[in-house]
Amino acid sequence: MTAPMAVQRTLEQLESWFAERFSHLDALHDELLGFLRRDSAGILDLSESVRRKLKTVATRFLAENDSIDGCGLILAHSALGTENGHLEWWVREDESRFARYSFGVVPGADRYYDYDHHQWFIRAFQEGEPALVGPYIDYLGVESYVMTFAVPAEVDGQRMGVVGNDIQVEDLERALLPTLVDCAVDVALVSGHGTVICSNSSKFLPGDWVSPDTEGFARVSLQCPSNELQLLYAV
Repeated sequence: MTAPMAVQRTLEQLESWFAERFSHLDALHDELLGFLRRDSAGILDLSESVRRKLKTVATRFLAENDSIDGCGLILAHSALGTENGHLEWWVREDESRFARYSFGVVPGADRYYDYDHHQWFIRAFQEGEPALVGPYIDYLGVESYVMTFAVPAEVDGQRMGVVGNDIQVEDLERALLPTLVDCAVDVALVSGHGTVICSNSSKFLPGDWVSPDTEGFARVSLQCPSNELQLLYAV
């Protein structure tokens, strides 16, 4: 089934918006990874001087992208040759202040953040593909519904972890709602699991689950670096 022209225009605008977000993330990746080197054993150097440079890049990224709630580098355990995890993750405290967020990275300790099993890490690190995952509750961070963008992080051709950023769903909705409202057809942006992210119709509220065979509606997938979103539209 071919989507109506109004839906196709909305689809193209959404694809452009998400492609631009991934383009920004790729640029962040290049800046962050440009400071990293491996020693003769293949272990990353994360000296204080390197971490200060990572901080400068991450906080500037947050300052320049006001819809982003947090960003940084998430390393695989093998990257540092330890069983502990490691994140260089920076979050927005307010419009002009940013702070490094401290996660529990010791297995078995309180609030241990076992990110190896999160879908965004599996897809970006293990599968080597861009990931867009959510909405989900970020209990260890802002404790709000977020979506995570992630891309593989490579040093000297070796995959070492992922570079990612989070955006709260309310900020995502604020950014995308004008595009949806301009569409003359009832539409909703839904996740790969069928969760409504935002919509121009009261029929679909953020957080609702929509059945794949919802009567009177069809779906089309967004063609963006991570093919995990669909546009639901009235037919």
